[in-house]
Amino acid sequence: MLVPWRCNSMKKWMFVVGIMLLLATGCQNGRSADDDAANDLRGDRQTRNLVSNHDINDQHMVEDDVTNQNPNFLDLTGTGSGSEAGANNQGNDIAKAKQVIADTHEFVTDSVWINGDRMWVRVYKKGMLSAGDRRDAEARLHKKLMRALPRYNIEVRVQEDRR
Repeated sequence: MLVPWRCNSMKKWMFVVGIMLLLATGCQNGRSADDDAANDLRGDRQTRNLVSNHDINDQHMVEDDVTNQNPNFLDLTGTGSGSEAGANNQGNDIAKAKQVIADTHEFVTDSVWINGDRMWVRVYKKGMLSAGDRRDAEARLHKKLMRALPRYNIEVRVQEDRR
């Protein structure tokens, strides 16, 4: 007959031995040469290595694909800040703004710059300007620039040219 306290200690001992066996078998490195060959991505010649064969055109295809999958994404074609197609739009827009200012024959361009969807324009006008004349001149030029470049929020500053 088994004594109850011996059964409990035997159960505990069997439990500890079982845990030790599980740990011992789980920690063995049972890797074979076949496992190493299966995970060798450099030696794999049947699949394309996406890391080393990265192409800029592939990246654009992925970006276009992601943008076209969700109708809630903004259409960013023609925008960018470097190597993307349409990256020279800001330069073209600045040139267009300078051309609109020159066509007025009233103002001389001091500076035009763009940050995001905002365009800042600073021009000179010959002669002395009162506050009302300055506001009128800014409003006239703002209206012409908005007609030519409606995509921007344009801020116009007219300064006196006293030469």
